[in-house]
Order: sequence, then structure tokens, then C-alpha cells
Amino acid sequence: MDDHIRVSNVHRVFPQPPPNITTLNHPPPPLIELSFLDAFWVQIRPIQRLLFYRTHSPFPSIVRSLISSLSLTLHTFRPFSATLSLSPDSRDLVIDCTGDGGVDFVVAESDEDLERLVADHAAQYNWEAYRRLAPELDAGRLPAPVLAVKVTGFRGGFAVGVSLHHVAADGHSLSRFMKFWAETCRSGEVKVIKEEITFDRTVVKHPRKSDICRRYLDTLAPSRPYMPISAAHNSAHLARRTFIATTKIIESLKTAATTTHRGESAVETEPPTTFVAIVAHAWICVVRAKETEHESTLHFRADCRSRVDPPISYGYCGNCVKVCVVKSRVADLLDEGGLAHACGAIQEAIDDAGRDPLKGCEDWAQYAVRALPGGVVNFVGSHKFGFYKVDFGWGRPGRVEFVSMHYDGTVVLHDTRDDEGGVQLSLALPPHQMEAFATFFVRGWEGFGFGDFLSF
Repeated sequence: MDDHIRVSNVHRVFPQPPPNITTLNHPPPPLIELSFLDAFWVQIRPIQRLLFYRTHSPFPSIVRSLISSLSLTLHTFRPFSATLSLSPDSRDLVIDCTGDGGVDFVVAESDEDLERLVADHAAQYNWEAYRRLAPELDAGRLPAPVLAVKVTGFRGGFAVGVSLHHVAADGHSLSRFMKFWAETCRSGEVKVIKEEITFDRTVVKHPRKSDICRRYLDTLAPSRPYMPISAAHNSAHLARRTFIATTKIIESLKTAATTTHRGESAVETEPPTTFVAIVAHAWICVVRAKETEHESTLHFRADCRSRVDPPISYGYCGNCVKVCVVKSRVADLLDEGGLAHACGAIQEAIDDAGRDPLKGCEDWAQYAVRALPGGVVNFVGSHKFGFYKVDFGWGRPGRVEFVSMHYDGTVVLHDTRDDEGGVQLSLALPPHQMEAFATFFVRGWEGFGFGDFLSF
């Protein structure tokens, strides 16, 4: 497919104030000092997402609309057009909003049919094709751009690819940005937003926050301005695949997880949430596919905005998540009550995050160094981000994918295109393990016989 993609132009898109309207957010300071919740992600490769749209509208008109609306959007999301740099007074990282800023906007075209990448009957997640549709973002040395965009026209539609430096913002922030951009493009104007967008890192409270941030940077990026972005060894050899769990199957999972058996007695418990149910089921299926022995470790992200004291605004655009760690004996996951056990362990970690979300944060960087990629089952994203609701004016996306799945055991959650209560799940595994996972995930396991999973 690479031979069929032609880069026709590279624009530099600058923030432009909207005419005759005052946005609700306060202008960011020239230099935004990062919080330790930002610095934790300094080694992580950029977040890359693709959104595919079916349309027969003229591609040049689409590009003009996307560029003009992005320019207006960057006025509100000014730090997304900035650079990550070293502070002039120290070796701390800052988002440098001085100067004009700007975002690279790559325009490309292909003679291929979009349906080959979007259709439900596509046999596999096409990582080689997807990664060429995502823009390059050089995060290996400071100063580094925060954001890059690539739009590719196809027969029958187009793809919007975005790459975001993870140190600057999390997935929640990216979803807010994309929805704001889409609304601006669709309406042709910037509308007053209900929730103030803020980039103010002082809202992250901790008595030793500056010391912790510096400790993270010294541990994870000791050679800055060179940034040790984690290597993705054997990434090209991993299989990637996307599955859809319908509302019906998720409700079945919840029901199955509410009953555990003690001897001959059945004990009813509270049903798990959608997130807990699908993560528990997928975790068990990965453990089965990998034939994991003894113990398995699960990672997932918990949003801290509403959990910290005082709470942080929903409109905060920065990193505000913690990695929750769940460990379990494999025998407990694979026995008759394995689903209920997994749900309980995951929910316990969520509850613990709610009680004290920043507990032990002084040592998070040291744990990140020890927890090598591929050694855990790592869930990222959320079905609540709502990327399938990002409508630029040509309808909702026909498909949304997370490109930056570089490590064995990565599992990505999205909402779905057509099923409001469903969950899209993409993952990366070695090919032989992927086949085993598909068997367990699609067919369920002994004693269940679920049949409403779909696979792209």
C-alpha cells in the first residue's frame, strides 16, 4: 500500500483566533511546567489514532475545511501547537508556547479503495497500512512537537491520522481535542463550550510534586534533551486484530460474573461495569492463549480527575491517569469462578484508586522501569472516549483504530460504530497466540458458549 500513497503537500497550521467570539478557556502561560503525571509518560511512544470516513465529497474541499477548522481549534488548544522543550532555567521539561507554534498537516492521496481498510470483512487489523497513514512525530530529541496530523484521500473517503506526544496529554485530552475540532469543522465556527478547557498544571496537588517530577525525569530520561523513547522490538512480527463485543454479550458477561459457586451454593454479587466485565474476559483469554504459568499481571489506566482531592475539572487537558496493577494466580483465573474472580480483582484496584489515587506515586517511575513492555497484559484507551462520535461533517467514522500497539500484550478499548453499549477491542500478540485468543474470545470458554462477538 505504501507505493500507492503520495504525499502531495505539507502545511504548517497555526492557531487562529475565531472571529467575534470569546472562548471560555484562559490563555496558557508561555511556558507550561509539566506535572509528575506528565513526566511519567516520557518514555512512551506517541499516541497514534486513525479515523476513517466514507464520503464522495471532493478531497480538496475536505482538506480546506479540516485545515481552517484545525487552525481555529488550536487557538483554544494552544499547547497542542507548541513544542516540548527543556526549561531555560533547568533541565525540567516544559511545553513551550512562545512564538507562533504550529502543527504539521500532511496531505496524502491514494488510489486504493477505502473500503479495503474499513469494511467489516477485512480479515486482519492492517498494521502495516495503518502505520503509514499516521503522521510521523519525532519524539526522540528536544525540542519536540506536541502534535502532528496526516489526512489521506482514498476512493470513497479519507483517513485522519493524529500523533500526540504522550508527555503533553492523555487519551481523554485527545478525545476532547478531536471532538472540539470536529464540531468546529462541522459547524464552521467555534462554539462556546460548557466545560472550560484548561492546561493549568497547578491543579495537580501534592506536597512534593516538583521533587517527584524531577525524580521521574532523572529516572526515565537522564540524557535529556535526548529522549529514551521505549524501543518496540519485534513489533512488526506481532499480529494485530480487532474484535467487537456487542451489548448482548457484555450483558451476558455481567450476568455470568455475578454468580460464584461455593460448594453447591450459588452466591450472587453486584454486576460489574462494562469496563470491568470486558477487561476481565479479555484478560482470561490472553492468559489462556499465552498458556501463562503461575501468575499474571494486568495493567489498566484509571482517570484521576474526579478521584483526587480537590477534584480536577473534566476539561483539564494534560495527563491525569494512574496505572492500576492487578496480579492474580493463573489457577484462580482459569477455574470455574475465574470471571467473577477477575472482575473482583479489577474492581478492587479501581476502588483502591478512588480511595487514594496518588498513593505511592514517589515510586511509580521505578516500577515503570522494572515492568518491561510485553511482560504484562496492558489495557489502554476507554470505550468512554467516544472516538466514533467524532463527526467532521461527513458522518461518523466508519472505523477507528489505535496504531501505536507496539508491544506484546497490548489491548486497546474503543466505543463502537453502531452499538451504543458495545466495546471495540484491538490487541497485539504473536501470531500463534492470536489464533488461540480469537478462539477463546469469540467462542467463549467451556460452560458459556457466547456467540455474539464480531470480528473485523
